[in-house]
Amino acid sequence: MVIKKPVAHEFIEMKLNITPDCGNSPKKKLVKNLTIYFATYDLDNAMEFMEDTIQWNLVGDIPIEGKQGFREALEQMKHNKVAELTIDRIITHGKEAAVNGDMLMENGSVFGFSDFYDFSSAKGTKVKKIVSYVIEKK
Repeated sequence: MVIKKPVAHEFIEMKLNITPDCGNSPKKKLVKNLTIYFATYDLDNAMEFMEDTIQWNLVGDIPIEGKQGFREALEQMKHNKVAELTIDRIITHGKEAAVNGDMLMENGSVFGFSDFYDFSSAKGTKVKKIVSYVIEKK
């Protein structure tokens, strides 16, 4: 599947590969959509699911606190364009979820990623914490 959509006055095109069972529950669908929003830098849509006190720990980097700081950190990464996003697995249980996959960047580099989400409630509509692991593949 190829996603083509306007994001922040820019037209984004990205190939998307998703395992078929990565959207069979509301929370899995949300995590899938958040992963796509982050990969395409669709921050307006992503931010509506973040708590004001969101905490983001990109392992190996300085932790980010607060919705504004989170948005600013993501905006600083916008120059890293994702050409292809593969979502291998989404797991949810209670107030937690995890997603992993690969990102092929426009410059040809490939990164494996895993994101671990803590939601404010088991309903899973607002994210209060994300721990992210991103590793370049050789």
